[in-house]
Amino acid sequence: MRSIYNIIGMVAFVVTVCSDAVAADAKTTAEALWTEAIAADEAKEYSSAVDKFEHIAELGYASGDLYYNLANSYFKLGEQAMEEGMAKFSRGELGRAVLNYHRALRLNPALEDARYNLELAVDNTNDTESLPESFIATIWRNISNLAHSNSWAVASLVMFGLLLALVIFYLLSNRVVMRMIGFFGAIILVVGVVLCVALALYSKSVAEDDSRAVIICNDTTPVHASPESGSKVIRQPSQGVTVRVSRNHGEWSEIIFADGEKGWIRSVKIEKI
Repeated sequence: MRSIYNIIGMVAFVVTVCSDAVAADAKTTAEALWTEAIAADEAKEYSSAVDKFEHIAELGYASGDLYYNLANSYFKLGEQAMEEGMAKFSRGELGRAVLNYHRALRLNPALEDARYNLELAVDNTNDTESLPESFIATIWRNISNLAHSNSWAVASLVMFGLLLALVIFYLLSNRVVMRMIGFFGAIILVVGVVLCVALALYSKSVAEDDSRAVIICNDTTPVHASPESGSKVIRQPSQGVTVRVSRNHGEWSEIIFADGEKGWIRSVKIEKI
C-alpha cells in the first residue's frame, strides 16, 4: 500500500514540475513575442505585429494593453492596404480593430487611449446612433469607467475600514467636537462604501456581459428579417458595427442594433467581445 502512495506522489510531483516548466516556457515565449510585435509595429510591419499579438492572446496572456496594441495594428494594417492598391480596410481589419478596442476596455476601462481610438474607428463604420441615454446614466457610466471593478471593490473595503475606525473614534471620544467629526465622517464614508460597492457590481456586470458582439466582414453584410437566406434584407451594416446578440437559431443569430432595431445575421459574421 505504501508503495502505491509513493508512486502516486511521484507522479503528482512530475506533473507539477512539468506544468511549471510549460508555464515558464509559455511566459518566456509571450515576452519574446511581445518584444517582436512592438518592433514589427514600429517598423510598419503590421501584419507581422498582428500575428504575434494574436499568438500572445492564444497563449493565455490577454490584457488590456495587449488588445489595445493589437487593435492599433489592425487599424494601421487596414490603412496600409491603400498603399498596396486595395480599398481601405478591405480585408476586415476595421472590424477586428473595433473588436479588440472593446476587449481592451473590457479588461481595463481606464484605458482612455483605447476609448479615444475606438471612437475614431467607429467613425469609419455605418453604425447608428444609440438610443437616448439619461444624464444620470451617462454620468454613472463615465464614473464607472474610471477604474476596474476590482479597484472599486478595494476602494469600498478601504472606506469600510476607515468607517470602523471613525465609529471607534466616535465611541471613545469625550469631546463634542471630536464626536461630531467622527459622526459626520462616518456618514460620508457610509455613502462612499455604498457607492463603491454599487460601482464595483455595475462594472463587473458590464465586463461579464457576453451579449455584445462586433460584425466581422470585409465590407458590409446583410441582416435579414428572419433566419432564412431568402427573407427580406432589412439592413446592410458594415464591419465594425457593435450589436447585442439576443438569441441563436441554428447558424443564425438575432442581433439588436444601437438604435433598437432587430434582425438576423449569420453567426459566422459576428464575434463576441
